[in-house]
Amino acid sequence: MKTVLGGQFPSDLVDALRLELTTLGDDLIAAIAREVPPYARPMEGSFGRGVRQGVEEALLRFLTVVDTDSSGPPDLAASHEIYVRLGRGEFRSGRSLDTLLGAYRVGARVAWRRLAEAARRGGLDADGLVSLAETMFAYIDRISGATAEGYAQEQSEAASERGRMWDRLGELMLSGGSPTTIEQVARAASYRLPDVIAAVLLPGSAGTGQDVDDAERVGEPARERVDHRLRCLALPPDTPRTIQGEDTWVFVSDPAGPGRRSWLERALAGLDAIVGPAVPWRDASASAARAAFARKARDCGTLPGAPAGPGETLFTDDHLAELLFARDPELLADLARHRLAPLDGLPARVRARLAETLLLWLRLRGQRARIAAELQVHPQTVRYRLSQLRTLFGEGLDDPDVRFELELVLRAGLAHAPRSPVTTTI
Repeated sequence: MKTVLGGQFPSDLVDALRLELTTLGDDLIAAIAREVPPYARPMEGSFGRGVRQGVEEALLRFLTVVDTDSSGPPDLAASHEIYVRLGRGEFRSGRSLDTLLGAYRVGARVAWRRLAEAARRGGLDADGLVSLAETMFAYIDRISGATAEGYAQEQSEAASERGRMWDRLGELMLSGGSPTTIEQVARAASYRLPDVIAAVLLPGSAGTGQDVDDAERVGEPARERVDHRLRCLALPPDTPRTIQGEDTWVFVSDPAGPGRRSWLERALAGLDAIVGPAVPWRDASASAARAAFARKARDCGTLPGAPAGPGETLFTDDHLAELLFARDPELLADLARHRLAPLDGLPARVRARLAETLLLWLRLRGQRARIAAELQVHPQTVRYRLSQLRTLFGEGLDDPDVRFELELVLRAGLAHAPRSPVTTTI
């Protein structure tokens, strides 16, 4: 019997194994096609050439390893790139890495049976067979590692390319790009445009823990910072997004669907986010424009109903009337000065009480009992205040148009607007 000496296999072992290679390659390919379903197809074209090249290279390279020092890890430098390319090809073909690694395992099992029998016939003893087995499976581990490296490289590059596409989609949606261009980019990114979408503004000056984290990442490219935010927000990675200045914009699909409101509230908690209205994707820029205006109105203090707590999410659909008022605050202030003029000259406390009572009277259609309950005062007090208002406003309280305008300015919180006249240049 022949045994392994000093880390070397017997010199004639390679010759014995090489004889097996004349038919072993075809047997390996047949076994892989039989036992690994994704490979159960004709070995034709680039697919067939790739599989056959991988099998032949693996067998020939293994013989080279056996013919040298089997005590150390096999040297794959000469064929490393072949297995990297195989890994890349697996990703591009849409197969999982496990599929190819499974094929390696099948091939290793079949090859070991044949080669071990050939080595035994050549006189290799039990210790030698153990050493040969260790060499073979260490070799399989090394080519599996090279394949995984190629798969990961291709996966990373594909993800980067898709990320650039999603960035481009976000830019186009924010700027109002043509629908045709958006559709082309979406197809290139394998992104299915949703029927309905909403723009979400994440202000760069939110002052939250997330912002601090972003500040520490200033040296990173913009897309990496957006990717980081999306991961922290648990938003889908294929969310169209872009950065404008210090602000991050994302476009979420189906924002009004079942459970989506609460999901967004959880995802955006603590970020002072502003969510635009749900619109067809072609109108994504209009959703973004409303979110941007709502942020401006909130920051300027002209959106009285906006969430007051730090980090709270502002849903623009909850504040449509306030946003309408904020569109032209000077015009609304002029209307308030005109309609609330009868309250001029009253002490501030009296003015506030009467304005509050007047708004409830308008809202509740004059139901005194309900007004008293809302104000937590005696009905006689309500009667007295309404008498004062009737004296101050006269027949105007009977005019539907006057009542509408009064309710408008009172709902806008303008009962305390400055009383001095304002000169406006038109």
